[in-house]
Amino acid sequence: MNKSQSVSKLADALAKAQAKMPVVSMNAVNPFLKNKYADLGAVIEASRPVLAEFGLSISQFPTSDGDKIGVTSTLMHASGEWMEDTIYINSTDSKGLSVAQSAGVVISYLRRYAWAAILGLYADADNDGHTSEKKEEPKPIVQKTNRQSMLETYAKRTKEANALGVEVIPLNPKMTDDEIIAAGKELVSRIEDKKKAGK
Repeated sequence: MNKSQSVSKLADALAKAQAKMPVVSMNAVNPFLKNKYADLGAVIEASRPVLAEFGLSISQFPTSDGDKIGVTSTLMHASGEWMEDTIYINSTDSKGLSVAQSAGVVISYLRRYAWAAILGLYADADNDGHTSEKKEEPKPIVQKTNRQSMLETYAKRTKEANALGVEVIPLNPKMTDDEIIAAGKELVSRIEDKKKAGK
């Protein structure tokens, strides 16, 4: 992590901002794990007013390192103090998936996680099986990451997207489970945006 020589004013402002940060609306559902999460827009919309109130702002820049795609996030204070860090994910050279499409999915995914992490926001529902109403045994991890199930779900979403005229990012065998999940989230977001635009 990189930072300015002093971060005392930034730290003070961030502590106050976090105390007033609202609960982020979990407005989307992971098509594979079926858990709710807050998309990038919801995370930004919930935090921006509080950031402005305390003289804070976040800038995010796409970056790369060899075959990795990443996002550098910088948290800044009106005093000029700042801190930043970069997160990367391995990119894939996929047949049928353009460089721009692959990069777009990864960048959006990383921006959401980095923004929420910087501010200590809660943007994903727990998957440990616990709810306020009842407690259940955690489901086996293998059940959550069943590749075939994810591919079948993506195929169903693809049919829905095609019916709506939404551009679909094709998958390929080289993609990791995380990349398939990220692509699924992006596709669901596009479908939802199309439906909203049609209303």
